[in-house]
Amino acid sequence: MFGFLRALDPVARAVDKARRDARAAAGLERRAVRLGDGREVVYLDQGGDRPPLVLLHGIGASKDHWPRLAKRMRERVRVIAPDLPGFGESDLTGDLSMAGQGEAVVAFLDALGLDRVHLAGSSMGGRIAAEVAHRHADRLRSLWLLAPAGAEGERPSEMIEGFFAGEGVPLFARTPAEYTASIQFTMRRPPAIPKPALRVLAAESAAAYDHTVQVFVDMTYEFATGATTEELLDGLPIPTLLTWGDADRVLHPSGADSIAAVLPDATVHLMPEVGHLPMMEDPTATARDGLAFLDRVGA
Repeated sequence: MFGFLRALDPVARAVDKARRDARAAAGLERRAVRLGDGREVVYLDQGGDRPPLVLLHGIGASKDHWPRLAKRMRERVRVIAPDLPGFGESDLTGDLSMAGQGEAVVAFLDALGLDRVHLAGSSMGGRIAAEVAHRHADRLRSLWLLAPAGAEGERPSEMIEGFFAGEGVPLFARTPAEYTASIQFTMRRPPAIPKPALRVLAAESAAAYDHTVQVFVDMTYEFATGATTEELLDGLPIPTLLTWGDADRVLHPSGADSIAAVLPDATVHLMPEVGHLPMMEDPTATARDGLAFLDRVGA
């Protein structure tokens, strides 16, 4: 019913067109593939024979967090950005744990016939990338972690301190006001969103709210009882770039140094006046740093 009513909304159609236009400007095409277990994964792909760079989004996000970055990298790499299982247009079922998502990423690479890739992930996606690196290091040419979740050595962020003080998690929204607050908390440089579009984006978020919150609760338990991101990556000889906004209120940027300390080949880049989503807040600088890193590792 939500999809039917949405199709009747001219503002929703305009939002969809804006997404299609952003994808087209980046040379990204919407595609779909089935994993070995039958789940469908919808993804964006630039195609071509350039070195593949696979981008994993964070919790509550989607493949459409990446086109602005992809546009600035398309001459050098083939950007591939899936909706992880449980998010966006991909199937919502199956093992949605971080370890399970890591295996789904490998199954996705298999379905696309990709042997070794450059793998990047934002927040939850960064933790999933670490899961892949831990179990399937031979599939990775390099690792690019943008404010990855699960670092034991990071200091408590504003979000973590608020959570333990009973203030809730300001990442998910059910109303336009909550959506605006979430954007302002997550990003130091949030993009301008027209008021009519804000209503549509908040409705999308509300439709996925209960499911997303459950994934967050499960992920939090997994972090509390399982391996830290440092433990997953400890000693791996994979060239790694850690990108973090120095104004990140979601995950404290001190996590960059604690993760880098366990890796033999890690580079840390703190972005000034940037929050939790560098690829959306400053895609030009983020792409420049990512391409310089890929140059160094021989992409």
